[in-house]
Amino acid sequence: MIQPLAHLALFAAVYVAAAVVCAAQLTGTQGALTPVVLLYAWSTALLAYLLDRVKLRDAWLDPADRQAHPDRFAFLFTHRRAARLLMAGAGVVSLVSGWMIHPTHPIAAAGTFATIAGVLLYAGRPRTAGGGARVKDRFVVKNLFVGAGIAGFAVLIVCIAAARRDGVGTGGYDAASISDVFSRLPRPPLLLALAFAYLTLRIYADAVLCDIDDEDSDRAHGTRTLPARFGGARAWDIAMWLRLALAASLLLWPVGPFAGRAAWAIASAAGTIALRWWRPAKIRDLVDARFGVEAACVWAVLTLPA
Repeated sequence: MIQPLAHLALFAAVYVAAAVVCAAQLTGTQGALTPVVLLYAWSTALLAYLLDRVKLRDAWLDPADRQAHPDRFAFLFTHRRAARLLMAGAGVVSLVSGWMIHPTHPIAAAGTFATIAGVLLYAGRPRTAGGGARVKDRFVVKNLFVGAGIAGFAVLIVCIAAARRDGVGTGGYDAASISDVFSRLPRPPLLLALAFAYLTLRIYADAVLCDIDDEDSDRAHGTRTLPARFGGARAWDIAMWLRLALAASLLLWPVGPFAGRAAWAIASAAGTIALRWWRPAKIRDLVDARFGVEAACVWAVLTLPA
């Protein structure tokens, strides 16, 4: 049961939900995280991952995925109609839950459609012989695109959720502008910028690790990644030291709740060292799970009675 669920990206979607939790905890707005907010994050991420894995048409399936993950590709191809139905269902849940978060403005719905556009831009179709490189094929840009996309989504959702918690988006808010959502937040722009930068680089490091599983396939199909260029061992070191440096940087922020930053610094460093010590043969699903476990641990620590 576990592997099919992983193939269907149910666990990968947890990674994005964990990014939303992390953004809220770093900015001191964890109280804004309702089940609907987490459902929106999870369902939107599920939509994105399934769109990337099963595409909209069989002709758009990527042969690089077949080589890199033959078991996953075979499972999804066999069940592609059901997977696309699940993808459509995730899209509906994303739109409905986004409307529930902020019913008077289409900003959450816009996030759903922006996610679809981002996936199609990233690698909507396979790279053709002689064709130009996709975002997915570009060195460093590939992983930064993913990191910035998830980080921007997480910070945006936290802003909307926090504003609604403070009364914005409830009755009588029809005439307000989207800028009011941000202007009423009790957090300075610097804190949001730092949370965005931290998440972008953290997700970049995790994406580098995920590329280790695809090293041979990426090299064969012209996708330029750190593992394809420098080898898996060096990519491990780059990702590990970047994550540890980012964990340490959390303690130096001039703004934001120290308890949340300290908890994330410890959880991230511990998760980094534990996975490096383990050195599993396949890492992608464990990287997805790690962020969820870290978020749950930090949540437990921050909600312990004083």
